Amino acid sequence: MEKLKYSGRFEAYREELITLRRHFHQYPELGLKEVETSAFIRKYLEQLGYDMIPVAPTGLIASHPSQRGKEKLVVLRAEMDALPIQEKTGLPYASRNDGCMHACGHDAILATALVMAKILAEEGESFPVQVRFLFEPAEEIGEGAKRMLAAGALEKRDLADLAGGTLEKKTGYPMADAFVMFHYAVDQTLGMAVHEGQASAMINGMEIHVHGKSSHWCEASKGIDSIYAASLVVQAFHDINQSYVGKGPCLVGIGTIHGGEYPNIIADHVMLRGNIRACHEEDYLKLKNRIEEKLREIEDETGTEIEMIFPKEPVLAFANDPGLTELAGKVGKRVFGERFILEGEDELFLSGDNAYRYFQQTKGLFSVFLAGFPGENHPLHHPEFCLDEEILPYSLEALYEIIKETASYHSETL
Repeated sequence: MEKLKYSGRFEAYREELITLRRHFHQYPELGLKEVETSAFIRKYLEQLGYDMIPVAPTGLIASHPSQRGKEKLVVLRAEMDALPIQEKTGLPYASRNDGCMHACGHDAILATALVMAKILAEEGESFPVQVRFLFEPAEEIGEGAKRMLAAGALEKRDLADLAGGTLEKKTGYPMADAFVMFHYAVDQTLGMAVHEGQASAMINGMEIHVHGKSSHWCEASKGIDSIYAASLVVQAFHDINQSYVGKGPCLVGIGTIHGGEYPNIIADHVMLRGNIRACHEEDYLKLKNRIEEKLREIEDETGTEIEMIFPKEPVLAFANDPGLTELAGKVGKRVFGERFILEGEDELFLSGDNAYRYFQQTKGLFSVFLAGFPGENHPLHHPEFCLDEEILPYSLEALYEIIKETASYHSETL
């Protein structure tokens, strides 16, 4: 790996970054159940003198009193929740909570945010902008951002006045000058990537219920086999992915399938859970219509009744603010040199995030820090997912500089 331009200014925090990251990795908790994670964060911030308000059930909004009165407010988001995955890394600091794992890098995000909070507390009034930290629960299940916003997470007013409110309520308060979020990824070795413009995809989860008719297999003609029909649904999804050519990256997929009770009885119900992902809304709508057409064909062929349900509204795509993207590019090149990547529309990725809600209300920036090892790496949400901790001081410096330099940008730019 080529030598990066990391200045070493935060090298003193390397050990703490790693220690914190490994602590969170060992004790992961699922969305809306991050009780111990939240308690740890609260204690850490209390020792630094932070003011905090809770966001039920486990979220926290925090800011340091030394930064009150600053002209600009930058909000930094850190996700707390883990995934229902049994870890198989074999690491000495592997998850101690059965069936739960930080397989998406939230452990590293939390560590970075907490050390950032420590540095800003140490700098006090000398830091040129006010930074508000959002420790968001339940990002993986799309529940966190709306709870944080309902508590006034982006409102430009004193922290003590934030608690309460709803998403529909129009308070009249101005919003934060910038919202900053970041992820860690392992598809490349140490580096940083920022999308120019659109930075996420539109996604939605679905349930498909296939209703047949029960019968003993010795009288198969009296039944309607929902498992067979469900297999045609899976095949249809595969065929759609093979044949549909969209404006941009897109796909449909099945993640779970459940049905049947006994081996000698024709199953009368199968439920499949899956998702639609598309970088462009027109592809999302066309894929949804294509699925509906296929389901009607399978009903006609098998005699089943099939319903497709979307339990939630879709997660919408969001785009990086041009001014923040320009700023991130300047900082990224200073810290990472040639390993900073400015990605265009032809490099869109099919990931989504409930953070689109923040981008709807203020200017935002999403940065990805690349933390893969040389050679093969396991992807996000894999039971052997692991990131290179060498990235931590680099990402800390980049985020610190981006947030600090927002102070020098004119309000019409940011």
